[in-house]
Amino acid sequence: MFSRFANRIGLGDPIDRRERLLERLLERGVIEPLALERARNVARRTHQSVEQALNQMGAVSEDDTAEAYVDVFGYTLWRPEAQAPQLGLGDLEITPNYLKQKRLLPISRTETSLLVAACDPLDDEALTGLAFATRLSLEVLVARATDWRNGFGAVYGEPDQAATIDERRLELDVQHATDSTADSESSRLLSSAFETAVVRGASDLHFEPRRHDLRVRLRIDGRLVDFQTVAADLSAPVVSRIKVLANLDLGERRLPQDGRATFVVAGRRVDVRVSILPSAFGEAAVLRLLDRSTLGLQFDELGFLAPQKAVLAQVTAAPHGIFLVTGPTGSGKTTTLYALLNSLTHSQKKILSIEDPIEYHFEHVVQTQVAANIGFTFASALRSFLRQDPDVILVGEIRDAETAQVAVQAAMTGHLVLASLHANDAIKVIPRLLDMGIEPYQLAAALLGALAQRLVRRLCAHCRVSRALSSAEQAFVEGLGLRLPDQTFDPVGCAICEGSGYQGRIAISEGFLCDEALTSAIARQESLKVATDLVRRGGSSSMIVDGCAKAAQGLTSLREVMASVGA
Repeated sequence: MFSRFANRIGLGDPIDRRERLLERLLERGVIEPLALERARNVARRTHQSVEQALNQMGAVSEDDTAEAYVDVFGYTLWRPEAQAPQLGLGDLEITPNYLKQKRLLPISRTETSLLVAACDPLDDEALTGLAFATRLSLEVLVARATDWRNGFGAVYGEPDQAATIDERRLELDVQHATDSTADSESSRLLSSAFETAVVRGASDLHFEPRRHDLRVRLRIDGRLVDFQTVAADLSAPVVSRIKVLANLDLGERRLPQDGRATFVVAGRRVDVRVSILPSAFGEAAVLRLLDRSTLGLQFDELGFLAPQKAVLAQVTAAPHGIFLVTGPTGSGKTTTLYALLNSLTHSQKKILSIEDPIEYHFEHVVQTQVAANIGFTFASALRSFLRQDPDVILVGEIRDAETAQVAVQAAMTGHLVLASLHANDAIKVIPRLLDMGIEPYQLAAALLGALAQRLVRRLCAHCRVSRALSSAEQAFVEGLGLRLPDQTFDPVGCAICEGSGYQGRIAISEGFLCDEALTSAIARQESLKVATDLVRRGGSSSMIVDGCAKAAQGLTSLREVMASVGA
């Protein structure tokens, strides 16, 4: 039976076929020779294919692998939307467990043949077993691992964690990945927690050792939610694995450590910032997830309404000046700065950035990371930038007087400078910079404008409900001098938002651009109240007004807005 199957799809020796596949990946520049050698070592010791090892190491995506199967051997890619599985649990004399272990999914059959989707179409052992059990010749389609999991779950129920762990494994150091004595339970916990964090859109993953257990939590839409609590014995093994991922010192347990790692989930690479901190009951770890594929960098996606979008559009068109984005930690300042950079993708301008750390990479930006341990600071980088003939400079954060001085000087000498700064609202960037030693005449000449923002949770569009405003809410809105909206919206909770009533976050913001009157007031060192009045007379609304407008549209709840601005 298998010989008829093998001849049908023109298979040769399985080792030769895999080598041809790997050679093609090398030729196309998809993988590097060093990564391939590391993957071979992993594959030998873990008894899996080299392609799987490459995927686990983050060296190749499931899309690249599937395309190579198609390109080299002429397979057809399985497209679930066009070829949904038509066979159920009792239609074949083969157990779901076998299909699950071998990552196979029967699609349809005739009297003599079976159409099957396979994550690894070169796995002769798996396909031989299927052909023998069904007594049918096989037509094989190539399946992306994500498509296979979704299809298998729809027909047979969700695959067990153990069956899909290879597709979700993290990028491991070779020696650690191939250590047969490694604690598999800690590996499963880390993989499961990370995949859940990615699927649920978490921004951070926390591992917190306590006296009697290890608590794992996710930060979703700004709120920490419990994921799992496990035995304290797993604390050290989990942190050790994280350290290996981030290339940190395994032997150092007394000092904090920071690093980076790359995880692969469903063929998608997710960059991670890792922070390790000693605590009373062991080392705590926090992983910041930087998934570029889910990052919206359009102003509409971030929640900016017409007034703020107009400000940002004028900023990107300005030839020079300094524009500041401000707000507390975690308010989305970096994302807004990146959205400004993204809007300059086709501008033909020379753009440089200095960041700590670099969170996302842009093809049209020369990005540099602070290295304070060797004296490469924000200020020193800015001085070097001025010799690189830039048009636009992004400063990740103005933290000190020296950086502020150099940034303002760059803005005064014909460069557009985009930067973040800690201040409570937009207009307070003025006294903040003056406190840092910037002369009033310098600030008046350089300041282009500022934007302040907070993040609030976005209401789930599938389950939100409208209602009339309460008397307290009416008094609150009227106190702002706003027209009362006909309705506001509340969260409910459904399967799509997992019962929270919210999905994602949006910014509420306020922004202004300097006009002649404000510039003169800055130069004369007028009071903050005078500057605020000038900004308001210029048409800029406050952050709370922006939040109320979004609540009236059903984008967020009035309760979220009031909590965000401390009302």
